[in-house]
Amino acid sequence: MNQVSRRSVVRGIAGAAALGALSAAGAGSAAAAAPDRNPLKVLVLNAWHGGKQVPGGVGMVADIIRESGATLAFIPEANETTPDIVARLNASGLNYQYKITGDNAIISAHPISEATAMPYMTKAVVTVGSVEVAAYAAHLQYQWYATYLPRGYGAGVPNGEFSEFGWNKMPGGPVTDAAAVARVNDASGRPQVIARFIEDARKERQLGRAVILGGDFNEPSTLDWTRRTSRLFDHNGVVLQWGTTQALQEAGFVDAYRRQHPNPVTHPGFTWPSDNPHVTTGQLTWAPEADERDRIDYIFHHPDPRLKLQDAQVVGPQTSIVRNQRVAESGKDPFVLADMPWPTDHKGVLASYTVRG
Repeated sequence: MNQVSRRSVVRGIAGAAALGALSAAGAGSAAAAAPDRNPLKVLVLNAWHGGKQVPGGVGMVADIIRESGATLAFIPEANETTPDIVARLNASGLNYQYKITGDNAIISAHPISEATAMPYMTKAVVTVGSVEVAAYAAHLQYQWYATYLPRGYGAGVPNGEFSEFGWNKMPGGPVTDAAAVARVNDASGRPQVIARFIEDARKERQLGRAVILGGDFNEPSTLDWTRRTSRLFDHNGVVLQWGTTQALQEAGFVDAYRRQHPNPVTHPGFTWPSDNPHVTTGQLTWAPEADERDRIDYIFHHPDPRLKLQDAQVVGPQTSIVRNQRVAESGKDPFVLADMPWPTDHKGVLASYTVRG
């Protein structure tokens, strides 16, 4: 019943008093029934061999987590430095826990109730308010890096098609046959890893848990290699549904950054290769005569009425490496912590959610 219809029923001073009492009681009941709204800030940051590639890098990783306000961090390549990262966070008065399997760490300001090792992933259950979240940190296979083929470079294939080129520039030039690029990408096993994740996540949702996945996929997005970008960023005309992100999309998962910034031309969201002033450009590029920029670090969630995406941003320097040069990004991507000392060759991604419950 709206306010106008209420006025038509309630007349006079006594009626107004009754309405006031009714409204107060109703508001109290609604407040009692309303679920809590808890902020959840999720960070993905590849630590580049545990932060050890840059002097002071371990402390820099901890600083980025703290300054970003992240309450859940997925840290590929965290390695054995994870306890040190968490100790530095907690020494500043915070209260983080962590779980790590392989080189994937999950660092959480929310309680962690369990953790499991999965192929190329660490899985943990974190509780945000009263909502259990199945959180997956991923670092997928770096070889068979098929996105280099259209740029005229070998894909680091250890055996099979194009393996003779290693990571080197190919004398025959770019591979623009999308089917060939897709074959090499599929040979990486990345889409198969994600297929297993999708099945595991389905079981978690059946248990009533929300699901969030984040990490370094070492693969571009099917939402980024479109007709609109086919002549940009050295895609050389290739339009491709990349197997890993395509499978996630078909399973209903939401790419947080691309949901907030749907245009890959104006908001490319590149995370690799990031500039890093502490090292030479030669330590940051693997395809020095190409524009190798891609968005390969992601945060995904499965739609859930308790989970509301509020924002997504790129974390780190506003400069990248293009043809072995440090280049300022000219797009409209929102950057945070762009001036912080930087420990890695990736940029990070930060997604802000509200969790009801």
